[in-house]
Amino acid sequence: MNPEANPFTMKKPIDIATDEIKALKKTILSLKTEMVLLRSQLKPVREEYLKRMADEEEKENEMVVENTSWWFS
Repeated sequence: MNPEANPFTMKKPIDIATDEIKALKKTILSLKTEMVLLRSQLKPVREEYLKRMADEEEKENEMVVENTSWWFS
């Protein structure tokens, strides 16, 4: 321990941990708000993607394959 350090002004380990927890909570909150913004920006892109996938699936269902081979008759 530093002889010049005042033991009465030093932070306790629990106080240091509490400060770290508060900082992490602030970081988590800011990241959550960023996620909400990104989700709102990606919503139209996701809808377009889902629509395109539905159209492709519909096209696949419309295709009919006829076997005219003598093997499958």
